[in-house]
Amino acid sequence: MKTIKLITVMLLIGFSAQAQVYTDEEIKTKETAEKFFGYIGAKDPKKIASMVSEKVDWYIFESKYMPWTGHRSKREEISELFKTLFSYFIDGSEKLEAQSFLVRGNEVAVFGFVERTVKKNGKHFKMPLAIHLTVENNLISKFSLYEETLIIEKVLK
Repeated sequence: MKTIKLITVMLLIGFSAQAQVYTDEEIKTKETAEKFFGYIGAKDPKKIASMVSEKVDWYIFESKYMPWTGHRSKREEISELFKTLFSYFIDGSEKLEAQSFLVRGNEVAVFGFVERTVKKNGKHFKMPLAIHLTVENNLISKFSLYEETLIIEKVLK
């Protein structure tokens, strides 16, 4: 038992002593992602779209109950997507928490969760999510969202 405790302490010390060192590209990638999520938090569809490349590979698993899902390929579609998304939920009930960022080069994986309350029926949900972004020239060129679609579908029905 003492051996296990000693190994655990050694591992914790080893992990905490290793600081993440980012390249300039990775710093810019993370800053772009943080700015993007800031605009989402401010619920500003135009500024959100301004963070996206003119031609983008945007994907959210498609659901017939969620008109903001599916593939998008143009910046102007992103602003409309967020206007639609925000219209479904009660203002002030929304919380998007990006808890951790894993950055490698111009790609970032974001892990966190979202919670919202549906306008039409007052149902509330909270769920984990993961987002994979690719950043080029300080703009998001690829966006993939991984979420529990069934949770959202249940509260929208």
